[in-house]
Amino acid sequence: MDGEAIISVSAAVVALVQLVKWGGIPDRFGPIAVMVFALSGVILWGWSVGHFERAQAFAYFAGWVAVSTSAAGVFGFTRASATAVSNMKAPPTGGAGQNPTVP
Repeated sequence: MDGEAIISVSAAVVALVQLVKWGGIPDRFGPIAVMVFALSGVILWGWSVGHFERAQAFAYFAGWVAVSTSAAGVFGFTRASATAVSNMKAPPTGGAGQNPTVP
């Protein structure tokens, strides 16, 4: 994927993510939804231009990463990811987590 293709796919995926977000998808599904929509956009673009070759594999991967990060920023990846991580694991009860840092 060249830069022009990445921008085109990013624009479509960002708009799709905004529509899904507006439709009410919960924040906890945001990161996986963004990655799936970005992958779908890159695959659809590759299919539309007609060449899936081994020599293009890294270009598609790099394009997927660029498209994912564009859409992630719009969805609020950091906010959604932080909530998901904090809900998965309780804070430590001993060791460094035992005593809070005081200035």
